[in-house]
Amino acid sequence: MELNQQQLAAVTYDGPKRNVMVVAGAGCGKTRTIIARAAHLVRKGTDASRILVMTFTNRAARELRVRLKGEVGETCESIQAGTFHAFCLKVMTQIPNSFGMHGLHVIDADDQESLMGVVRKALIKRLSGPKRGFPSTQQLLSYHSYSRNVLLDPREYLKRQTELQEEEIPLCLEMFAAYQKEKIDRGYLDYDDLLERFAVTLEEKPKLRQAVCTLFDEVLVDEMQDTNPIQFKILRHFGDERVRLFCVGDPAQSIYRFRGAEFKHMLHFESVFGDSITFPLSLNYRSYQEILDFSNWLLHRSSLAYPTNLEAVRGRGSLPVRVEDFEHQSDECTWIADLIVSCQERKMPLSDVMVLYRSAYEARPMEAELIRRGIAYRFIGGLVLTKSAHVRDILSLLRLARDPRDDLAWMRFLQIWPRIGERTAQRILGALGTVTPDAVLSTLREEMGTDHLAAMAYEEAVKNFAKPSACVKAVNTVLKQVLSQRYDHWEQRMKDLDLLEKVARNWQSTSQFIDDFTLEPMNDTQISNAHNDDALTLITVHSAKGTEASICIVASATQSNYPHFRSLGDAEAEEEERRVLYVACTRAKDELFITRSSFNRNAFWVKHSPAVGEPYFLQELPEAGVIRTLHGWSPQGAGGLALLQDIY
Repeated sequence: MELNQQQLAAVTYDGPKRNVMVVAGAGCGKTRTIIARAAHLVRKGTDASRILVMTFTNRAARELRVRLKGEVGETCESIQAGTFHAFCLKVMTQIPNSFGMHGLHVIDADDQESLMGVVRKALIKRLSGPKRGFPSTQQLLSYHSYSRNVLLDPREYLKRQTELQEEEIPLCLEMFAAYQKEKIDRGYLDYDDLLERFAVTLEEKPKLRQAVCTLFDEVLVDEMQDTNPIQFKILRHFGDERVRLFCVGDPAQSIYRFRGAEFKHMLHFESVFGDSITFPLSLNYRSYQEILDFSNWLLHRSSLAYPTNLEAVRGRGSLPVRVEDFEHQSDECTWIADLIVSCQERKMPLSDVMVLYRSAYEARPMEAELIRRGIAYRFIGGLVLTKSAHVRDILSLLRLARDPRDDLAWMRFLQIWPRIGERTAQRILGALGTVTPDAVLSTLREEMGTDHLAAMAYEEAVKNFAKPSACVKAVNTVLKQVLSQRYDHWEQRMKDLDLLEKVARNWQSTSQFIDDFTLEPMNDTQISNAHNDDALTLITVHSAKGTEASICIVASATQSNYPHFRSLGDAEAEEEERRVLYVACTRAKDELFITRSSFNRNAFWVKHSPAVGEPYFLQELPEAGVIRTLHGWSPQGAGGLALLQDIY
């Protein structure tokens, strides 16, 4: 693996400092540096089983293992690599007594919503006054999750960081407590429980903390800027046991504040862990310098001193950054589609083009234009395969084959059958009694009929549970008879189930397959990319981390999106919006287009933002290296500065 001098200095560091922080700018080989460090440690004699790599997605962990295998061969199989959530779950299930984990299973976001919905419905009757404005089930889950991940007292969080009325807060807290109790009573854990239970237990049991943390000599952390306070607390446990930390990240790419991510963990690294050294990576291998000049300009206009100034290894290209202004959003979409067609005419693969949007909602007019033109595209940041109803039906039966006490899975599975509603499902669930597979099968036959397909499906799932692909195939075969009658567009849905079966071949354990899909639901386009390689990519910026394309179009770059209008007045939120735009621009390798329209359905202009004193990141553009083109653009449009400036 070839490394430049900056990377080599970080990868091979073996000096007196125990901990290493690598500040790696966009396109500067962050993943390469992590992989090279792991390979270097193995070659220098570190036991591979004593190396832990923490990533933020299972996909990143799988990529890392594949690339490591190319460097150090089969030895890499012993390296522990995975997400924070997956690591915590693995440790706790291996020593369940220490963490109180017996018989507990992780539930996904939809199950969490179902459970909180039950709690909310039961307790909202206690609210005196109107109930319409009370937080929804999703809002309650969001509040509860955020306060836990950032280690804030929920009462103080609700009081200071939400717009709840004083009299609503006690009821919210009661719902949080009831939700936690319902999970424990039913044998469930949610995502946040994995981190919280792990971190708190290690804090309460110093001997256990020492035993767990000292299983490793080296902990390598990817995307350090995305750690939230509870993840940072887990890293502090390792630091307290003097395990060496090697962390890589970029403060300028921290865009997950809504999940509790805190880029200042990187800035405070040395003061928290001590005995540390920092290495910068500024040589960018992705983009031409014109693109980097624009991206650097964007960061340099911030009041924060980001430790990043990107330099292109590729040098300068022949094209500047282009900002294209339109009067109407329809004109903008037409122009983008024309550009894509011209790429096709130049025999350029569609997969070399990426269109980035601030939100999935903003991309809908573009999708309509692409469909009208017959241009093949994939959308990333939209539908998650495992959130599809038919896929969740299949997974519910797999969960029951693993543990017949899973009553949320029973309620879903039973209600896919004709003439079985919630009440009948509850009655059958109550009749199950002893939950051995034989007893369950007997009860299903008694309650639903000897030859009922539900009993046959359960029997097939249990019989084939040892092999994930065989289990999915057997369940598909039986359930498609009822699912094909339950859902429309069955031909497409059947393809989803076929893909699920193929994906299952990559797992050795059905239980692990369920857990991995629960912890990280797979996007439908991620799973089916191999079936449509030459397609344009539409993607949300938050889904674009780690991606790149020869031509990138940052679309709908209006004032209401950069910064997003919901961030106005919050200095930290507005600054994160700058980073969102920075991430979008640094995806481009050869050409960067920024498009915007005055008559955008969500666009408006704000004269002054008190948080940063800047109404719009692209209000002014750098004089050099940027071409601005007006396509019938008028400042008098719905988003026009001249029209609304005086109002604000």
